[in-house]
Amino acid sequence: MARVVTKDDCLAEIKRFFKYYMAYCQSPDPDAVREVLASTYSINDKLRKAGYPDFFDSDEFLAIKAIRNYAIHQAEIYNSARALPLASNVPVEADLGILCLIPQDVIEAICDNTSHEGRRAIEKSCIYYKCYVDIYPCIFNFGVQLFLYTETNSLVVSASEYLEFQSSIEFERKHNYPHHVKGGFRLPHGGDINEFIESGLHSIEKRNELQSLLYSEEDGMFTFKGIS
Repeated sequence: MARVVTKDDCLAEIKRFFKYYMAYCQSPDPDAVREVLASTYSINDKLRKAGYPDFFDSDEFLAIKAIRNYAIHQAEIYNSARALPLASNVPVEADLGILCLIPQDVIEAICDNTSHEGRRAIEKSCIYYKCYVDIYPCIFNFGVQLFLYTETNSLVVSASEYLEFQSSIEFERKHNYPHHVKGGFRLPHGGDINEFIESGLHSIEKRNELQSLLYSEEDGMFTFKGIS
């Protein structure tokens, strides 16, 4: 007889997601995103089996599921983690500082190997550029959905990564900021965004180096140190 999935099993997977998500935000390793994708899929599976509401009505989940299935069962997704510069001569406006770029032709292959709903979810929740598609806004927004889900369903997670995410949510609530993001970025003084993607983005290592130099961090919140 198959073992019944319990609340504790669900909590363990949710904890794992936030652990992998926070690690991914700091990691240049292209394989780091696979852990996030796999955990997202597993969370939904465990919640469903334990009798909790599922995420099948979430565009973000459906998009991640399609990308995960392709990465696990079909071929490589050739994703690369890049960052908008923390210090730049070119002004940049964005609600996220990280991009997870997948080549456009790979996204098309993923869409060709998924359902109509999966394709529509990817197109709706990810950001399309000329040569790449940024899936990080989709991942970020699912993380927000999952956190709010844990509150609604009284799933108390005891993990530093979860509490760090919670601090960000509480900060946004205090200042009446939105939790979800649109994604994408703008060059308000003009410029070619696609060219900027090719030549103006930083590596995750460079971003982490500058972040440590320019910002202090406490409970997941960063404060500008200033330049002496």
